[in-house]
Amino acid sequence: MLLFKNGGITLFLRRKLWEPVLELVRQGITPHQLALTITLGAGFGMIPFLGLTTILCTFWAIRLRLNVAFTILIGYLMQPFQLALYVPFVDLGQRIFPVTPIPFSLVKLTSMFRTDLLNALQQLWLANLVGIMAWLLCFIPFGVVLYFSSRKVLHRVLPVQQAA
Repeated sequence: MLLFKNGGITLFLRRKLWEPVLELVRQGITPHQLALTITLGAGFGMIPFLGLTTILCTFWAIRLRLNVAFTILIGYLMQPFQLALYVPFVDLGQRIFPVTPIPFSLVKLTSMFRTDLLNALQQLWLANLVGIMAWLLCFIPFGVVLYFSSRKVLHRVLPVQQAA
């Protein structure tokens, strides 16, 4: 109850959420690096493969010398989109590539697993794989647009860093 008096909730959110995020951003990162961090985190956060976000964000952030924690944070913030876009990506992949489409109904999936477990797992694995391919085809133009638009905004917002 005390949090809501005199703007306490605003102060709490600023101190516990906003300021730590700003500290991650301010760790000597350039607008180019921050735009790349946002792009990779957002893109890998939407990949239709649960659990792969952390691995991809960590690997590419280390490889490109980006802020690992901020990349993973962006990826985790995209998880609602990952869940919402899982079926559309798999459906798109099944339309693009010549595979037998799997049914996305609980009754049909349950029946498929009861009939032949190994065949059902194989079909789901293949459907997931074509979903990842569809995500990749969508991520390339999305990533280019997100990178250049966020880089332009960040050049205006972030202070220019002096060379040491």
